[in-house]
Amino acid sequence: MQALANFFDAINRRLGVTGPNDLMVHPVFIGFCILLLLYSLYAGLKVMAIILTGILGTGVIIHYLYPANPSDLGELFKFVGAMGGLALVLVYFGFIRE
Repeated sequence: MQALANFFDAINRRLGVTGPNDLMVHPVFIGFCILLLLYSLYAGLKVMAIILTGILGTGVIIHYLYPANPSDLGELFKFVGAMGGLALVLVYFGFIRE
């Protein structure tokens, strides 16, 4: 396990990433996820495509809509609504639509 942790620490140092929020908006990570998403769509791997869409969608919503002041209910409702909308879309494509 320590070797795997060292591997991911080396990648984070190489990319200049200090935390998960930095990784979610890093262009290399986004590009890698998009390439995997396109491959999964081409290969017909529906579950992998849904997982990658969830990762990318969550990252975008957190980056742009996460409230700076959690006591502001308007911003919090907008954030929770966007996360709920993403969840509904993923459930629709995962379980309802074939």
